[in-house]
Amino acid sequence: MISPFLVLAIGTCLTNSFVPEKERDPSYWRQQAQETLKNALKLQKLNTNVAKNVIMFLGDGMGVSTVTAARILKGQLHHNTGEETRLEMDKFPFVALS
Repeated sequence: MISPFLVLAIGTCLTNSFVPEKERDPSYWRQQAQETLKNALKLQKLNTNVAKNVIMFLGDGMGVSTVTAARILKGQLHHNTGEETRLEMDKFPFVALS
């Protein structure tokens, strides 16, 4: 029976011999990723409009537990269990907590 250590050692030696030298350098992979991103960005039309105004909703005292309680209450008032209900602010594209 072949020991697992021997299989691992042989596998490591074989793998290292098949990897081209340039692929061992992290900068090679960084350059490949940058080129891929540039090509992907060329394929789509980006929104270059500039926003005139920004609307921020700041809810004081609206921690995770309070919002969850509101979500559950809204659902229960509609004769559901409540946890599957979405508040209107859940439909916003961006939300942040601090």
